Amino acid sequence: MSLHVAETVLPYARQLVFDLVADIESYPLFLRHVAAARITRRDGNVLWVEQEVRVRPLRAVFHTRAVLDPPSGIQVVCADSPLGAFTDDWSFADAPGGGTRLRCRTEYEFRSALVRATLGAVLGEVLHSTVRAFEARARQLYGSGAGRPPRAPAAPPGAARRGA
Repeated sequence: MSLHVAETVLPYARQLVFDLVADIESYPLFLRHVAAARITRRDGNVLWVEQEVRVRPLRAVFHTRAVLDPPSGIQVVCADSPLGAFTDDWSFADAPGGGTRLRCRTEYEFRSALVRATLGAVLGEVLHSTVRAFEARARQLYGSGAGRPPRAPAAPPGAARRGA
Protein backbone atom coordinates (compact mmCIF):
# COMPACT_ATOMS: atom_id res chain seq x y z
CA MET A 1 0.00 0.00 0.00
CA SER A 2 1.13 3.53 -0.74
CA LEU A 3 0.36 6.47 1.52
CA HIS A 4 -0.31 10.13 0.81
CA VAL A 5 -1.23 12.85 3.30
CA ALA A 6 -2.52 16.33 2.47
CA GLU A 7 -3.62 18.95 4.96
CA THR A 8 -4.51 22.59 5.35
CA VAL A 9 -5.94 25.00 7.90
CA LEU A 10 -9.25 26.67 7.11
CA PRO A 11 -10.67 29.68 9.02
CA TYR A 12 -14.02 27.98 9.66
CA ALA A 13 -15.58 25.97 12.48
CA ARG A 14 -15.02 22.20 12.45
CA GLN A 15 -18.70 21.47 11.81
CA LEU A 16 -18.71 23.67 8.69
CA VAL A 17 -15.60 21.98 7.30
CA PHE A 18 -16.97 18.54 8.17
CA ASP A 19 -20.27 19.37 6.43
CA LEU A 20 -18.39 20.49 3.33
CA VAL A 21 -16.49 17.20 3.01
CA ALA A 22 -19.56 15.12 3.94
CA ASP A 23 -21.58 16.70 1.09
CA ILE A 24 -20.41 14.01 -1.31
CA GLU A 25 -23.09 14.58 -3.94
CA SER A 26 -21.74 18.13 -4.48
CA TYR A 27 -18.24 16.91 -5.38
CA PRO A 28 -18.82 17.11 -9.16
CA LEU A 29 -19.46 20.85 -8.78
CA PHE A 30 -15.90 21.58 -7.66
CA LEU A 31 -13.66 18.50 -7.92
CA ARG A 32 -12.46 18.28 -11.53
CA HIS A 33 -11.73 14.57 -11.35
CA VAL A 34 -15.20 13.62 -10.04
CA ALA A 35 -17.69 13.24 -12.90
CA ALA A 36 -20.56 11.91 -10.74
CA ALA A 37 -21.24 11.11 -7.09
CA ARG A 38 -24.43 9.60 -5.74
CA ILE A 39 -25.38 8.30 -2.33
CA THR A 40 -27.10 4.99 -3.00
CA ARG A 41 -27.94 4.06 0.59
CA ARG A 42 -27.89 5.57 4.10
CA ASP A 43 -27.94 3.84 7.45
CA GLY A 44 -27.41 6.33 10.27
CA ASN A 45 -23.91 7.74 9.86
CA VAL A 46 -22.93 5.22 7.16
CA LEU A 47 -23.27 6.15 3.48
CA TRP A 48 -22.83 3.92 0.45
CA VAL A 49 -21.65 5.99 -2.50
CA GLU A 50 -21.23 5.41 -6.21
CA GLN A 51 -18.66 7.67 -7.88
CA GLU A 52 -17.27 8.13 -11.34
CA VAL A 53 -13.78 9.60 -11.52
CA ARG A 54 -11.57 10.77 -14.36
CA VAL A 55 -7.82 10.97 -14.02
CA ARG A 56 -5.92 11.61 -17.22
CA PRO A 57 -6.99 8.97 -19.76
CA LEU A 58 -8.64 6.72 -17.17
CA ARG A 59 -12.27 6.67 -16.08
CA ALA A 60 -13.58 4.46 -13.32
CA VAL A 61 -16.86 3.86 -11.55
CA PHE A 62 -16.58 2.46 -8.06
CA HIS A 63 -18.46 2.15 -4.79
CA THR A 64 -17.37 3.33 -1.38
CA ARG A 65 -18.63 3.16 2.16
CA ALA A 66 -18.27 6.39 4.13
CA VAL A 67 -18.55 6.38 7.91
CA LEU A 68 -19.31 9.85 9.27
CA ASP A 69 -18.13 10.81 12.77
CA PRO A 70 -19.25 14.46 13.03
CA PRO A 71 -17.48 16.78 13.43
CA SER A 72 -14.21 14.88 13.88
CA GLY A 73 -13.78 12.56 10.92
CA ILE A 74 -14.92 10.64 7.89
CA GLN A 75 -13.53 7.29 6.84
CA VAL A 76 -14.03 6.21 3.23
CA VAL A 77 -13.25 2.65 2.14
CA CYS A 78 -13.27 1.23 -1.36
CA ALA A 79 -12.52 -2.36 -2.28
CA ASP A 80 -14.23 -2.66 -5.67
CA SER A 81 -12.50 -0.03 -7.78
CA PRO A 82 -11.24 -1.39 -11.09
CA LEU A 83 -8.07 0.63 -10.39
CA GLY A 84 -7.37 -0.83 -6.94
CA ALA A 85 -8.28 -0.48 -3.29
CA PHE A 86 -8.07 2.68 -1.20
CA THR A 87 -9.07 4.30 2.07
CA ASP A 88 -9.43 8.00 2.80
CA ASP A 89 -9.33 9.11 6.42
CA TRP A 90 -10.50 12.71 6.78
CA SER A 91 -9.90 14.40 10.11
CA PHE A 92 -11.10 17.77 11.37
CA ALA A 93 -9.39 19.28 14.41
CA ASP A 94 -9.38 22.68 16.05
CA ALA A 95 -6.35 24.58 14.79
CA PRO A 96 -4.16 26.59 17.14
CA GLY A 97 -5.23 30.21 16.73
CA GLY A 98 -8.67 29.27 15.42
CA GLY A 99 -10.21 27.54 12.47
CA THR A 100 -9.96 23.90 11.52
CA ARG A 101 -7.05 21.70 10.51
CA LEU A 102 -8.32 19.55 7.64
CA ARG A 103 -6.25 16.43 7.00
CA CYS A 104 -6.75 13.72 4.40
CA ARG A 105 -4.73 10.52 4.74
CA THR A 106 -5.06 8.26 1.68
CA GLU A 107 -3.78 4.71 1.41
CA TYR A 108 -4.04 3.00 -1.95
CA GLU A 109 -2.87 -0.01 -3.88
CA PHE A 110 -3.16 -0.30 -7.66
CA ARG A 111 -4.27 -3.59 -9.18
CA SER A 112 -2.02 -3.51 -12.23
CA ALA A 113 1.38 -2.30 -13.34
CA LEU A 114 -0.27 -0.35 -16.20
CA VAL A 115 -2.45 1.61 -13.76
CA ARG A 116 0.58 2.16 -11.48
CA ALA A 117 2.58 3.53 -14.41
CA THR A 118 -0.29 5.74 -15.61
CA LEU A 119 -1.54 7.09 -12.29
CA GLY A 120 1.38 6.75 -9.91
CA ALA A 121 3.05 9.95 -11.06
CA VAL A 122 -0.11 12.09 -10.96
CA LEU A 123 -1.99 10.76 -7.94
CA GLY A 124 -0.15 12.93 -5.41
CA GLU A 125 -1.07 16.04 -7.38
CA VAL A 126 -4.70 14.89 -7.66
CA LEU A 127 -4.89 14.45 -3.89
CA HIS A 128 -3.31 17.86 -3.20
CA SER A 129 -5.61 19.49 -5.75
CA THR A 130 -8.56 17.90 -3.92
CA VAL A 131 -7.63 19.66 -0.68
CA ARG A 132 -7.12 22.95 -2.58
CA ALA A 133 -10.55 22.50 -4.18
CA PHE A 134 -12.11 22.09 -0.73
CA GLU A 135 -10.38 25.33 0.34
CA ALA A 136 -11.84 27.16 -2.66
CA ARG A 137 -15.29 25.63 -2.12
CA ALA A 138 -15.24 26.70 1.55
CA ARG A 139 -14.42 30.29 0.54
CA GLN A 140 -17.23 30.19 -2.03
CA LEU A 141 -19.80 28.91 0.47
CA TYR A 142 -18.65 30.49 3.74
CA GLY A 143 -16.82 33.65 2.69
CA SER A 144 -13.28 34.63 3.57
CA GLY A 145 -13.48 34.06 7.31
CA ALA A 146 -15.33 32.36 10.14
CA GLY A 147 -17.21 35.54 11.08
CA ARG A 148 -19.33 35.54 7.94
CA PRO A 149 -22.58 33.62 7.64
CA PRO A 150 -22.54 30.72 5.16
CA ARG A 151 -24.08 31.18 1.74
CA ALA A 152 -26.52 28.68 0.32
CA PRO A 153 -25.03 25.92 -1.86
CA ALA A 154 -25.02 26.55 -5.61
CA ALA A 155 -27.28 23.55 -6.29
CA PRO A 156 -29.75 21.56 -4.21
CA PRO A 157 -28.45 18.30 -2.68
CA GLY A 158 -28.67 15.41 -5.10
CA ALA A 159 -28.53 17.68 -8.16
CA ALA A 160 -24.74 17.67 -8.21
CA ARG A 161 -24.00 15.52 -11.23
CA ARG A 162 -21.75 16.50 -14.06
CA GLY A 163 -21.85 14.65 -17.33
CA ALA A 164 -18.68 13.53 -18.97
